[in-house]
Amino acid sequence: MKTLHNYFKKESVEKMFICFADPHFKKVNHRRRIINQSLLTDYAYILKPEGRIYEVTDVKDLHDWNCQHLDAHPMFERIPDSELVNDPGIKAMREETDEAQKVIRNGGSIWHAVYRKRNPAATEVLSEALEWLK
Repeated sequence: MKTLHNYFKKESVEKMFICFADPHFKKVNHRRRIINQSLLTDYAYILKPEGRIYEVTDVKDLHDWNCQHLDAHPMFERIPDSELVNDPGIKAMREETDEAQKVIRNGGSIWHAVYRKRNPAATEVLSEALEWLK
């Protein structure tokens, strides 16, 4: 994953799906998780402005970890579920992947979140507008 930016041009990816990733439960292995601060910067590099990261897992602790790190990263913001009602990506990752179907068959729970890459130009315009209002 560290060489991801060698395979994708800057701002060339519209959507990324991280589905049922290995949770690496031991604290010593948390650095191996597919969502962490340094990898999120690489993801931001390859995602288009307004590009999305879809995250789904059947491990609540991992979901909380993913959301905590995505929330803390300045280039990402969570998309409210109300904006995702008709998003086909949600249905695909929650119901149509092999792992999702296995979790459903076994009666497990599934957690998901979708984050959008902030548009730096829009953020700059907003900052200037707020400064002007002061």
